[in-house]
Amino acid sequence: MDKTSAIDFRRRRLVGLLLTGAASGGLGGWSLLARAQSHARHAGETGGAAAELAGHPHENRVVVLTSYAEELVAPFRQAFERRHPGRRVEILWRHSADALAYLRRGGSREVDVYWTPAPRNFAILKAEGLLAKLDLDTGALPSHVANYPISDPDGHFAAFELAGYGILYNPETVGKLGLSPPRDWHDLADPAYRGQVQLPIPGRVGFAPVLIEAVLQGYGWDEGWATLAGIAANVDFGGGDSAPDTDDIVIGRKAARMTIDFFAAASRKTDTPLSFIYPPRTAFNPSQVAIFANAPHPVAAREFVDFVLSPEGQEMLLHPDVRRLPVRKEIYDAHPELTAQPFAPGNLAYDDALRRSRQGLVAALFEIALVEAHKNAVPLWSLLHRAEQEGRGAADDRQEIRSLLAAVPVNDAAQTDGALRRLFDFPDRTPGEPEPPPAPERQAIEARWRADIAARFDRARQKLQSL
Repeated sequence: MDKTSAIDFRRRRLVGLLLTGAASGGLGGWSLLARAQSHARHAGETGGAAAELAGHPHENRVVVLTSYAEELVAPFRQAFERRHPGRRVEILWRHSADALAYLRRGGSREVDVYWTPAPRNFAILKAEGLLAKLDLDTGALPSHVANYPISDPDGHFAAFELAGYGILYNPETVGKLGLSPPRDWHDLADPAYRGQVQLPIPGRVGFAPVLIEAVLQGYGWDEGWATLAGIAANVDFGGGDSAPDTDDIVIGRKAARMTIDFFAAASRKTDTPLSFIYPPRTAFNPSQVAIFANAPHPVAAREFVDFVLSPEGQEMLLHPDVRRLPVRKEIYDAHPELTAQPFAPGNLAYDDALRRSRQGLVAALFEIALVEAHKNAVPLWSLLHRAEQEGRGAADDRQEIRSLLAAVPVNDAAQTDGALRRLFDFPDRTPGEPEPPPAPERQAIEARWRADIAARFDRARQKLQSL
């Protein structure tokens, strides 16, 4: 075969192979075909590029790194392999911190696709040049939820699904408390919920920082903390998102929990009828997908990404065994029964950059003002609630007591201080390494916070005694 014939053969082989993948890959697959045609047109000058795609060894598989549970991974793996006969999906499971360390050690040359709920990791991998650029259908795949960017504006990673934050509750237990179902975060501050609410701690629970930030951004800093303090007065901090057979919400021991929707979905798979609502001021956080720049199986990788973002892949997220939120707007139009409407006008314009900039500060404040102080705060809140119910004392005096109990030691103006935020940043460390001790300056600030809280509680106690 002469050189011209060899080039023509490579061109025909490349387009033929990728036409099959495009026809079976839905709308996303046609972008793959367009890339194939572009490579083929230039095959005479860059025959190596065509050979890289069409002749790459081991293109019968795609290696996917994820932290998703088998309940989500299995149906997508099976559906993709049915859609692409001869392709095999190999899954590597790693949690976010472990995954980032592995990829930085060279794992990005062993893996094709990164598919996981870890927005920070995607931003880091892009900045380090480890991700390939995707060809996305930006008309069908929105780049933002409200003002929050969920996909990379430069196209190196794309949102795959959304996680929303809300309230899981047991309707029977709520009814026994004489309450209507909760509709907003502040409903959980009703004194009737005393001891009946579970609230995740942002410095200890992975999904909690965004949930807490949704409250702070939705109500504003000062009112947000007052809302959280009121809820914390009703909280049992010992609970969490446990296995369904020991879930306090399922068995009716607790009435409500502030949580993320996919954990709520796991609890709702029991025989107990539970409900989940998205408050008006909530946030939706993306899980994303990307292809590595040095992916060993680039064609299969693009087919996999095209599939999970296709209408077929996105519809799979609504299956009762999966219960996730798609990123395609048209799916919400086709399913008006969905309670989550992340693209509806008027939703909270959640700012994740703001959350990241003060996450350590918020976690420290929460730990000291709400968790550490909890055993001293609850009796004072109980006395205040009783005084309010009985109408004892002047309304202004009761409001002053409420302000003393609800305020945190850092007001809205002070929390904007960049130096203060940086002082409380979480340190970068290798998974498994112990966290370094806090700086002396931070320790001094935390001591002042504790003294401030104790002084306010003393004043509140004195005022309560005088009502």
